[in-house]
Amino acid sequence: MGGSRSYSANPSDYKLLEEVGYGASATVYRAIILPTNNIVAVKCLDLDRCNNNLDDIRREA
Repeated sequence: MGGSRSYSANPSDYKLLEEVGYGASATVYRAIILPTNNIVAVKCLDLDRCNNNLDDIRREA
C-alpha cells in the first residue's frame, strides 16, 4: 500500500456513475474525479435516514 492521498472536497470535481452498494443510511457510487480521471468510490450519506444521530453519522463517515 502506498502513501496517503488527498482528495478534493468539492462535489463538482466528481461525476457519479452507477450505484455499487447501499446501506441503512448511505449509498455508494462508482465515480470519476474529473480533474484527474481517476475512478473512486463515493459514499453519500442520507442525513435524514441517520435521524441526526451524531454517532450514526460518525460511524457511516
